Parts: sequence; C-alpha cells; structure tokens
Amino acid sequence: MAARKKGQGGFGVVRVQTERERDQYVAALVSQWESEAKRKAPQKEDLPFVTISRQFGCKAMEFGLRLADRLNQRKGTDGNWAVFDQEIVRRIAQDLRMSRALADLLAEGSQARITSYMTSFFYQRPTQDEIFRNTVRIVRSLCEKGNTIVIGRGGCRIAADLPKGFHLRLTAPLEWRVQQVMAAYEVSEKEALERIRLMDKERESYFRTNFQADLEDPSFFDLVLNQARFPMDGLLDLAVKAMEARGLLPSG
Repeated sequence: MAARKKGQGGFGVVRVQTERERDQYVAALVSQWESEAKRKAPQKEDLPFVTISRQFGCKAMEFGLRLADRLNQRKGTDGNWAVFDQEIVRRIAQDLRMSRALADLLAEGSQARITSYMTSFFYQRPTQDEIFRNTVRIVRSLCEKGNTIVIGRGGCRIAADLPKGFHLRLTAPLEWRVQQVMAAYEVSEKEALERIRLMDKERESYFRTNFQADLEDPSFFDLVLNQARFPMDGLLDLAVKAMEARGLLPSG
C-alpha cells in the first residue's frame, strides 16, 4: 500500500503513491481509453482540460483530485476526468516505450497537430534532453485528449495555444506554506523553509530554462488563486465558475 501522510497533508498529498500504484493508474486509464476508442466515434469537438501550476507547499494534488470529482459529477459529463501529477508525467516520460505508446493513443486523430507542434516547439529550443521532449509530447497529448487535469511540468506553456485549456496557478504566502510543509513532512520550521526555497528555485529554473519565461508571469494563467484566503470548497467554486465564464463548461 502507499505510504500515508497526515490528513491535513501539506502540499496536497494525503497519500503518497508508490511507483507501482502510479503504473497501475496509468495502465487502467489506457485500458479505459482504448475501450472507449473502440466503441464510440472520435470526438468532433475538442474537450476542455486544466493545467495547474503551484508554489511548493500549496495543495495542488488535493485540489486537482477534488476538481476532477466535481467535474465528473456535473450533468452532461461522461465522468472520465483524470488527474496527472508531475510524478506520473515524469515516470511516463522516462519510460520511452510507455511514453510513445501513450502519446500515440492519446493523440489518435490529432497526430498531425502533435507533430507540427513538436517541430515548431523545438525549432528554436535545441535540446539533448530526451526526457524533456517526452514530457512535452505526453503533456501535449493529455491536453489534446481533453477531460484531463495536468499538474506541473509547464503545462500552461506546452498547451498555451489550445483554445479549450484552462490554466490555473495556486499560490500562498510563505508563512502559510511553511506550516503546510511542516505538517506534511513532520519537519522543523527551518527545514520546511529550506525545502520551499529549494523547490521554488528548481521550478523557476525549469520553467526559465525550458520555456524562456518567468513562472510568476500572471499572463500565462486564466486564474491565480491564493490558497490561504479560501477554504478548499471555495477555491473549487471559483475555479468551476471561471471555467463556466470561459465557456469551457455549461452553466450549472
């Protein structure tokens, strides 16, 4: 079984998935998508998707899972919203066979768009990092499929041109995030602060290196939410209302 954290788990991880559980989760989704592809015609319209960027210490996973649950319960949905956190995306990207097979499946019907995007994306971004290339391919494919929530990995930039995307960023004051990390990892205030500074710096560097952009630029996002100001249900209400206002969801 997965290792468990305290219920109030700091950055949104109430239970930490093992690698085996991540693989099982992906395998189950692939099986489900393959079955759907066999029994129904391809979607004529692009489906909405969500990308979530976050400062370290924010509850992105909890938010993503609960948002998916909300969207799956709405009338007119087929109940197949799925969440992909950065660890799942990274694990797929590291497995070359898995990444290509999954990308091919997800991009069925839009291979030309994926190929065109990959060519244009890397035209001025020469890189020897095959894992990053796979990451871009997988994130793009997940967003192309729709009804997906992708946490991290620069999704807001990789899928910036897709009209059905809703790009969200979770932030919170440093003091609030320190308390969340202390509770999640059972560490001292000093260690929590060090972890936050290290992770924020790594994420900013990843974004700047791979996308030549500032992660803190609010123009990349449809909505920026301060998690310290609202209860989780309030944050979810705001996100759903904003998606409705964008025309990505029918009014509830």
